[in-house]
Amino acid sequence: MEIIGHRGAAGLEFENTISSILKAIEIGVEWIEVDVWETTDHEIIVFHDAYLDRLSNHSGFIKDLSFDEIKGIKLKNGEHIPTLKEVAKIAKEKDVKLVVELKSENALFPTLDILKSILPISQFVIGSFFHRPIKELKEKNPQIQTSIMFEGVPTDLENYLKDINPDYVIVSIETFNSYLLTSVEKLNKKLIFYTINNNAEILLATRAKPFGIITNFPNLFLKAMTDKTYGLT
Repeated sequence: MEIIGHRGAAGLEFENTISSILKAIEIGVEWIEVDVWETTDHEIIVFHDAYLDRLSNHSGFIKDLSFDEIKGIKLKNGEHIPTLKEVAKIAKEKDVKLVVELKSENALFPTLDILKSILPISQFVIGSFFHRPIKELKEKNPQIQTSIMFEGVPTDLENYLKDINPDYVIVSIETFNSYLLTSVEKLNKKLIFYTINNNAEILLATRAKPFGIITNFPNLFLKAMTDKTYGLT
């Protein structure tokens, strides 16, 4: 089972920063999940929220800002908001895979262009809660690994997965059910749960035998794999 660092190692360092990504790599993860937005002048930046208030001492919406404006903003830990290019270069140097979540639909093809320019296609997955752009991406670029994300499990999931055709299905641990498991297995998709941060969640997740889990604390679960705690392998 793959241990995927959520926004780097968000439980240990400030989320979606270079420090968080490097901490996850130092811990030993082989996969890191990050979130991306597109600025008004088409730079792709790594940031989770739609607005600045929670993570910085500024207000405003990411989508309304230029990259020059973004560069002038410091996060609450003093770091800058990184670009996808910076993160992809670290992933290449350190040989880790990226799960890149699109927070806006218009970020799709600029994100793809950046990732392809830096990483081999085997080293990244592009996903989103916006599923139609992921379908469009897969139709135009069938070799690109894609994922779709859910809070819950849709009805008629099997036909839905055939339509969107993702490689990975990423689902909240709180909302999965047996129908999801059988549909994903039948269609040979890879299942990932988010966000696994405590003993109860990991025990629940391991019963389903997913491809991987996304966690804020990759150190805990990598150690659990070494110690064979929870039956992790």
